[in-house]
Parts: sequence; structure tokens; C-alpha cells
Amino acid sequence: MTSSKTQYKSKRQQKLAQKQSLSKSFTHSTQTQFRDAERNFKSRLPPPTFDNVIDFYNLDQCSDEIKNKIMKIELKVELGKEDESEEKGNIFGDYNELKEGEDVIKGERKVAYLIKDIPGFIFIPNPFTPKVQKNIIKRCLKDFAKYPNKSNLDTHYILPKEGLWNLYEKGINSELNENDVIPLRASENRDKEKEEKVEEKAEPLPSPGVPILSPSQLIKKLRWVTLGYQYHWPTKTYHLDKRFSFPKDIELLTTFVIKSINGIKFIEKNENNGEQYFINDYDHKKWKPEAGVVNYYQLKDNLMAHVDKSEFNMEAPLISFSFGHTCIFLIGGITRDIAPIALYLRSGDISVMCGPCRANFHGVPRILEGTLPRYLEPNYDDDPEWKIYGDFMSTTRINVNVRQVF
Repeated sequence: MTSSKTQYKSKRQQKLAQKQSLSKSFTHSTQTQFRDAERNFKSRLPPPTFDNVIDFYNLDQCSDEIKNKIMKIELKVELGKEDESEEKGNIFGDYNELKEGEDVIKGERKVAYLIKDIPGFIFIPNPFTPKVQKNIIKRCLKDFAKYPNKSNLDTHYILPKEGLWNLYEKGINSELNENDVIPLRASENRDKEKEEKVEEKAEPLPSPGVPILSPSQLIKKLRWVTLGYQYHWPTKTYHLDKRFSFPKDIELLTTFVIKSINGIKFIEKNENNGEQYFINDYDHKKWKPEAGVVNYYQLKDNLMAHVDKSEFNMEAPLISFSFGHTCIFLIGGITRDIAPIALYLRSGDISVMCGPCRANFHGVPRILEGTLPRYLEPNYDDDPEWKIYGDFMSTTRINVNVRQVF
């Protein structure tokens, strides 16, 4: 007779499964529907349930319940085009340069999707060519993650002004010398500094227990970089006196996105919910990208439920670009008690939160292993410069989100 007892590879795996089983049977006094969803997707043993995750690339395989929540719309202007002229290039990339077999769907630059239960959320499937995706990834690692932009590492380490990535490259190429070290910020006078700290938005003090790490170790600790108006994380407000130049290429990308979604709407009447409608009435001519955050996720990282509400102008959309591994994105309502909707965000996908959606809780509970597109792998083509970036992206997801502050 065959035993039905679950077989585990190790005692540690067995204990983890038992712990998670007890956790699921225990009712938390502060449990919310959003937290329930986060727990599901963060779970390793047992694995998560993905049955109700929206897959915009395979809607025909989704349940009727999911299909009924989605509305496909045509954008008024093709992404990256000033007009319908074919003579001009496209900032999202030239489809004519695509290699045979590259998984980019030509013609989808005029398509977007709305979720009827989340008015103001807009999903745009990947409009980028692999070449443009690679260029943006390089910018995020080499150009954006350096002085004067702040990162999570600046609290504890004195990073070189030319950026950490340059040292990482030198290390990979065995070109580091004894001067290429990343010193810790002094913490001996931490208590004294704490007493003297009177600045309203002073930066956090360095921790005395932070270890000295090599560039190859430290680059994996990079979690965020701020662009434009610098963000003060302890108070969740902007440094209005610390505004740096915003990247022109990212500004142009967002401008085309804002223009393409101008005036999109849906109005639907049904017996159960009455009338559902959404109109994006934000004037695209007022759009001005003033701040941004580049998030760097490793495979086991996540971003818990939150609302982006630090901007003075909450009517302006928030635009996010995804690159690298696929993630699970959760978007709910104005409280955590509202059950969120889950969807996949793949490399190149664009999500926009505008109108009432700006006040909704959202988060990233899971990065999905083994989902890096083939064209971002280190040895995909003959580009020797890409290999080091491809190696890094083999365990990484990058998200660039852009906001208008005023």
C-alpha cells in the first residue's frame, strides 16, 4: 500500500511547510483581504494559487469571470508616434530591426486594457523592442544609480560619484585595485550625531552593524534610486530643495504614454452593478514628469501594500515600466479590506494609475523565477557589452515609476 504522507527533501523544508500550514489555519486579528492575497503569493510551501491571476497575453485561457472584468480598447495614437506618419522613428524601438523569433507582438502599440472593477487602471502590453529594453536597463544600472541621485545604499556606504556599477564591471573584469573600496559611513559618533540632529528632513543615520562588502556583493543590495525631486523615505515626503535633472529619455516615454491614453473611457450598464464607467479626463498637455523611483527587485524581494500619495497633484497619472523577470502585481481599493485583483507584469509592460485609482492600495508580493525573456539573457546574441547586464538581470526585475509632483 502506498503511503499518502508528503515527502520532503529536508527537515528544514518539512518544518517550513508545517509552519505555513499552522499560519494558514490561524486567524490573524489584523488580517485583511489584501494581506490574504499577499500571503498566498509569497508562500513557497505550499506553492501559491495562480488560478485567478489576469494574463493579458492569454486572455482566451482565463476564466469567464476574469474575461468579464477586462475591456480591450484602442489607443487614439500609436505609442511613440507624433502622428500616423510611417516616416518618423519610434522611441519604443523599430519593429523592422526585430530578429526572427523575438517575442514582441507587432502592432500592439495601439492596444490597452482596462479592468472594470478598478477604474483608472490601464495596462499597456509591451511596446518596446528588445534593443530599447536593454538600453533602458543599462541606464537604470549605470547612469541613474549614481550621484546626485540617492539610493538605499547611501545611508551606510560612501559610493563613488561615478556610480557603483563601474566598480562592479571592474570587479567582473578583474581590474579592481586597492583603491577601489567602498568605505562605510562613519558610525562612531552616531549617538552624538543623533542628539545634534535638528534638521527636519535629515537623512537616516548609518547602522554600526553594516558589513564592508565587495562591489559584486553590494550591487545585489541595491533596492531603489530616486530621480528628479529626491524622496525622503522616513517622512514619505519630497525634498523640495533637492531637485535634479530628470532623464530626458524617460520623460519622453511617459509623454507618449500620457498622450496615447488621453480621453480613453468605458461605460457599461449591467443588472448586478448598475452603471460602471471611467473617463481619463486628465489634460495630457499638463503632464510634467518631476519625480521617479527605480526599484531593483531580486527574486525573493517583494513590495507590500501601499498607496502613493506624497504628490501634491494626485490627479496626474502614475506611470510604471517593468523590465526583466515577471512579477505578480496586486491592486485593490482604498482600504486593505477590499480584495485585490492579481495580474502578471512582464518585461516591457506599462501600467498606469490615474483618476480614482491613484488612491488604491497596490503591491508586488512575488517575483517569478525563470521568467526572464530570452532576449535579455546574457548570451542571447553577439553583443559582448550586454553579457554583464544579462548576468545581473538573470536574478532581477527593474521597475521605473514616474510621477508629477505639482
